[in-house]
Order: sequence, then structure tokens, then C-alpha cells
Amino acid sequence: MAIKFVKSVVKSAGRGVSGDPEVRKVLARYPRFFGFIKRRLTPDEKFGLILTLGTIFALIFIFLFFAICRDLIGNDPLVAADLRIINLVQIFRHPVLNQVMLFITYLGNWQTILSGLIFVCFYLVTAKRFYYLFTVIFSTGGAVIFGTAIKYIFARLRPPLVDTLAAADGYSFPSGHIFVSLAFYGLIAYFIFHRQKNFWVRFATVFIATLAISAIGFSRVYLGVHWPSDVLAGLVAGLALFAISVTALEMRRKFNLRPRGTLLFTRRTRLIVSALLFALWLGYLIYFFNANPLLARQTLPVEQKVPLGETDIPDGIFLRVPKNSETITGVPMEPLNVIVVGGRKNLEQIFTKAGWFLTDPLTPRTLWRLVKASIYNQPYERAPGTPTFWDARPNDFSFAQETAEQSVRERNHIHFWNTPFVLADGRQVWFATAHFDKEIQLVKNIFPAHVIDPAIDKERDKVKRDLTGAGGVESIKEFQIVEPTLGKNQAGDLFFTDGKAEIIFLEP
Repeated sequence: MAIKFVKSVVKSAGRGVSGDPEVRKVLARYPRFFGFIKRRLTPDEKFGLILTLGTIFALIFIFLFFAICRDLIGNDPLVAADLRIINLVQIFRHPVLNQVMLFITYLGNWQTILSGLIFVCFYLVTAKRFYYLFTVIFSTGGAVIFGTAIKYIFARLRPPLVDTLAAADGYSFPSGHIFVSLAFYGLIAYFIFHRQKNFWVRFATVFIATLAISAIGFSRVYLGVHWPSDVLAGLVAGLALFAISVTALEMRRKFNLRPRGTLLFTRRTRLIVSALLFALWLGYLIYFFNANPLLARQTLPVEQKVPLGETDIPDGIFLRVPKNSETITGVPMEPLNVIVVGGRKNLEQIFTKAGWFLTDPLTPRTLWRLVKASIYNQPYERAPGTPTFWDARPNDFSFAQETAEQSVRERNHIHFWNTPFVLADGRQVWFATAHFDKEIQLVKNIFPAHVIDPAIDKERDKVKRDLTGAGGVESIKEFQIVEPTLGKNQAGDLFFTDGKAEIIFLEP
């Protein structure tokens, strides 16, 4: 009903505009130009609306692909975010999820695509859908050839992760998995969409195809074999090729109505054959998954420690490391304002004694608990926080302390990063940023995130008082880490600081 109403309004508006005397004069003055435009926008014209829309969408995605290429060459913020995103994704790894991601990524392997292509081609031959047959071969083969060529042109190395979970050869940019998957699975979804008239079957087809292709792309980043920008480039390149293929099929479907002739098999036989082919393909996928398990987790190399004396702090620390936390694209934000020198066990003990709680890791379960607590204004003393980056790494852990309000919306919060610096007595150096979370916003952010109090120095001073009062502090030193600063964090919240940091030495 709504679509018919909109169409009626658009048609009425079009007739009104075209009937205007001044408009008619302009149309009469340039008949060839406006005639060309009219033919390009006419649905029943062979080279009309279908070709126009297909060309527009293809050009948009091609433009986006070259924009990503430009960012890669210029090392723009999109590429600067790659390392931080891939480091952040590693936080969510779980043994069960590892297996799920491996199975999903094998949906885009060339062995799986090739076997699926053979089965699909066999079905299309039996159904005498030869133009569909040609298109799916052209689309899949074109994605393989073009993707391989681009890989050798850019010769981008894969992420240098020690704990990569899946084997991957060749160069990284763009992701061939999502490129070829979109070219192949996207067309299969298109075939099913046009063969079925039931709305829910069509909806399920589009939903499952979109979810599967997106999951394949995410799995490449999760397993550590692709940079996020590789996946994004493969996605837009695949969408461009998909737009070209669908445009060709739509033009053929609408303007070439020649009968297919006698089918080789009945509809029932073809359905049985389709089910058998799908079972064979799924069986091969399961066999391939079992025959190619996750890579054995390598022993992570021991981080090279940098020995320091107490007199080297802080002057000997910040010669080659950043003084600020940073956004996901590497833009500096809040400066480090607390440095703790001590063992991890001592660090946790003194914060616990001071009334702080080690926060939960960010997982779907803890995120859902955070959402519920924020909606109902309930306490959640170990609520996870938004990951913050320093030197391209997300924080290792954080502590939180609720206020008298006993609400998850309001709390004291401090993020910690481990560093390679260590004193001769074995005490580690920990960097931190402290701030006060004054409320939670659900609309501004993708997931619930706290809004900070801009006066971050007050939180730094509170941490100093709390730890001093808890006992176990050997000494405290204050120094000027940056100039007085007014800035914004990654959520856009303002902050200001005098630029000083507290170095808190814990007792050995």
C-alpha cells in the first residue's frame, strides 16, 4: 500500500513538472539530450533504467575500491586502524569461536568454491539455464583473476601475528575469500531469489547470504590472516562485480524471452539432484574442515624486557614510546597520567584493598549484562569498559570503583597497559589513564559506552589518594609528561589536563 502511494505521488509530481510551460521550453530546446536521459531512465528500454542503475552501483563500488587503494598507498587513517582493530579482535578469541570461524572461513576457500561451482554448473545445465551458467563462471573466474592480479600489484604482506590460527599463502590485499565468495554465493542467492516467489523464502535467502558473506570476511580478520582494510577492499570489489553480473542477468531476463526448450529432467528430479549435490558439497566441506584443523598455537616469544633504574624513571621511558593513549586510527588523546611500578600481583592487591575491582573482559555475555544494568540503572561493579589503545595495543586490563550511587552508569575507571620496562628488582612498569565515567550513552555509540568527566586530573589524584591510603606504596613522584592539554577522546568527549602524571612505586 505504501509503495503504491509513493509511486502515485512521484508520477503525479512528474506529470506536473513536465507539464510546466517553462520546463517544456527547455525540453524542446535540447531534444536529443533529454531524449537520451529519458531512454536511460525508461524501465522498458533495453539499455534503459536497469543498465543505468547497474552502472551507477558498479561505479560507486569501483570508486570506493580505488579510494581504499589510495588510503593504502598513502597510509591514511583507514590503514592506521588496521593494527589496532586486529589487536582488538584477538581479545574475543575463544576455543569454540575459533572452530566456528575456521569452518566459516573454509566456505571461502578455493577448494570449497570450486567444488560448489562444479555442482552449480551441473544443475544449471540440467535446467538449461545456460546464460546463468556463463554468468556464474564469468563472475567467479573474474573475481579470482582480478583479485590475484591486484594482490601482485600491491604485494602487501599479511599481518605479522605470531598466533595466526589458519594457514594462508600469498599476498594480503585484497581479501580473495570475500571477493570470490560474494561473486559466487551472491549469484546463487540471486538465482534462488528469482526462482522463489514466497516473501519469507526470499527474505531468508538474502539474510543468510548476507550473513554468510559478512562472516567469511570477519573470519579472515579473526584468524589473523588479513588486515581489516583487505576485507573491506575485497567486499567493495565483489559488490562491483556483483552489480555488473546482476545487471547483465536482469537485462537478459527482461528483454530476451526465448523459450529454454525441453528440460532434461522434471522439476522433482532436479530438486532431488539439487539436494544430492548440496549434500555432496556439504560433505566435502566437513571433510576439508576436519582434514585442515587450526594451526597449533605457537608459544609466544618472551617480550624483550628493557631494564631500568629508578633514576631512569621517567626520563628513560619516553624516548621511544608514546605519551598518550590513542583512538582506533592512531590519533593521540588522553595522556598517560598514572604510572605504577610493581608486580602484577601487588598491583591487583593494592587496588582491591583500596576498594577497586578488576573489570570483566568484554564478551557478548558481559556486554549484554552491561546493557541490562545500564537500562535498569543497576550496579555492575566489574562492568567492562570501552577498549582504549596505546602504542596500537588495547589495554590489558582495567579497574573500576562504583560511587555512592551504586549504578553502572557512574564509576571511577582506570585502564592499564603492560610495558617492556622492568627494574633491577623485577618490578614491572605499568602505564595507565584514569578518568571518571559520569554516565552511559546508548544512542551515541554502537554499544553502551561511558561519557567521561572532562576534568581527568581529579581522577588521577583520587587514584593517588586511594593507593596511598591502602598502604603498600613505597614512594610517589610527580612529573610533567605533556604540556597542558585540551582534547577529545575516541567517543568525542572533551577532556582537559595540566599534563602531569603520577609515578607510584609499590613496595617489592
